[in-house]
Amino acid sequence: MEDNRAYDIRSILEEMRQEYWQGLAEKVELQEELLECITFVLGGEIYAFETTHAAEVLRVPKLVKVPGVPDFITGIFNLRGEIIAAMDIRPLLGISCTPLAATARIIVIKSANFTTGIIVESVQGAHPLPLDMFEPVVKSVPAAAREFLRGQINRDGEVAILLDIIRLLAAPALTIEHIA
Repeated sequence: MEDNRAYDIRSILEEMRQEYWQGLAEKVELQEELLECITFVLGGEIYAFETTHAAEVLRVPKLVKVPGVPDFITGIFNLRGEIIAAMDIRPLLGISCTPLAATARIIVIKSANFTTGIIVESVQGAHPLPLDMFEPVVKSVPAAAREFLRGQINRDGEVAILLDIIRLLAAPALTIEHIA
């Protein structure tokens, strides 16, 4: 009689082991490749770029105007001893420049060459976005802006547009030539 019980326990344990390993295999299959992005609003549209480029988010401080610089540089500010230029990228994306509300923020971006801040109307937060759900940008987006966009995703009924922040910051329009 005891042999039957031992056999039943072994078969039960074997069945449990198989279910456990099958469950682990299913979880691995369900994992999708996600892109961690900071999402924000410009011109009433939701935009995003990878969080690896964003150093921090700040309330818009007092900006000091600098004469002789392009209009997209709205001013400079001091961030813990470092002077940072604040840029309004809306004109590059074909978005009209409306006055900023109290929800406006500056996303500080650190690249290999420089640190800058882009002014946004509001920040929604950091969200993982599934890479396989990105689609090409719709044709209604101005052609000049399309070169700075990587795609769009329908997220919870809202469309988020993924910016190519590296290409945007390398745009010739953003380069200020030093005159010796």
